[in-house]
Amino acid sequence: MEDDFVDKVSALANGNRLQILEWLKNPSAYFGPEHPVDEAEGVCGLYIAEKLGVTPATASVHLKILTAAGFVQPLRIGKYTYFKRVETAFSELADAMRSI
Repeated sequence: MEDDFVDKVSALANGNRLQILEWLKNPSAYFGPEHPVDEAEGVCGLYIAEKLGVTPATASVHLKILTAAGFVQPLRIGKYTYFKRVETAFSELADAMRSI
């Protein structure tokens, strides 16, 4: 089994990371007017931390793992980092799972 496949599956083996991915699938539905969302930029990591109820450092660890696995893409704007889902990563993982 490839390390990349194992990394992707491992990244999904955490409830907080799955929650983040759900929110990023439709960010406008989960982040209200107090946390404006730009669909092109994504969601600020600080908003994700607040919604998840964890420190920014803990959210950063989860987002780093999701980024390394290819499920989210970061965009640095000034001192903030915004995240959005990489939809193709999910179909690629599904294809890899079907080949097992």
